Amino acid sequence: MVETNSGIWHIGVDEAGYGPNLGPLVQVAVAIRVPFEKNPKAPGEVISWWDVLEKAVTRDKRKANKKLLVDDSKEVFSASKRLEGLERLENALLMLGITPTEQTLWKSLAPFWIEPADEGLEPWHDPNLAFPEQEISPIRLGLLSVWQKELAENGLGPVRVKVRMVFPKAFNRAVDLSQSKATILTDGVGQFLQWGLDMADPGERVVAVVDKLGGRDRYGAWLGSLLGGWVAPGEESLAKSDYRVILSEKELGVSFESKADQNHLPVALASMVAKYLRERHMDAFNAWWQAKVEGLVPTAGYPQDAKRFLEGVDQVREKLGIPIDVFWRQR
Repeated sequence: MVETNSGIWHIGVDEAGYGPNLGPLVQVAVAIRVPFEKNPKAPGEVISWWDVLEKAVTRDKRKANKKLLVDDSKEVFSASKRLEGLERLENALLMLGITPTEQTLWKSLAPFWIEPADEGLEPWHDPNLAFPEQEISPIRLGLLSVWQKELAENGLGPVRVKVRMVFPKAFNRAVDLSQSKATILTDGVGQFLQWGLDMADPGERVVAVVDKLGGRDRYGAWLGSLLGGWVAPGEESLAKSDYRVILSEKELGVSFESKADQNHLPVALASMVAKYLRERHMDAFNAWWQAKVEGLVPTAGYPQDAKRFLEGVDQVREKLGIPIDVFWRQR
């Protein structure tokens, strides 16, 4: 058994855009190092993140002007209040150290890719896409300052993040190779788990929580083939599937959970970052096509509406010579 005597890295993994036919799949991992003595001692007990950091974060929208709102992105973002929702999602990026660089979003992401993104293959990719607000308001700066202070006072950190974006052409290529859409998710999760292990020092433990992948309940064989070592399964149910992976110098705990972002702040932050990046990409996508097709209504890219959008732009797409596999995800 690996002796854990320094700290435990808590990693949360989530995604946005698995279901749509248009736009990228975005996967994000957020890691927070927690001192060993701050971790729960009882089996099955989890850190009460929102209680530990209660001066800085909240899940109550009524308190979002006094604390940073951190929750499942579906609770934070609403299309009916788009600008407010984008600002709240953007706070998650700022909390994790992703800040405006030369006033562009994509340049700001450069240090955080888990693998090179192929966004340049798309004609609607806007390398100069800006953060919505170039100036962060004093109120938001104050909330972010409280977040940093609470992390320091609780001995939490460093905080790290990695991002993966899979655009339609790469998405389709991966589906063709594996004949399975789900492998695109597992490939990303595998990269994030390896990143966590590489980041940890000998003797440090890594605990990862991942939102359930495609309704599966058993992940032991996959973890064994991915990481090697000895895999010990725990609970394997509809709600939760957890495992211990014992390696030579490190130990990894992995839990695949339904609605993981409701209990684990790193997962909630990952959910918010993923949603923000997909929404901003879709902003550029819609604007590009609307400039070429008069009266075109924007889309979020989900199947039924994506078909409407495809019908509206298909003649122009063919005229411009844009391959369908650059535009449309086959599954």
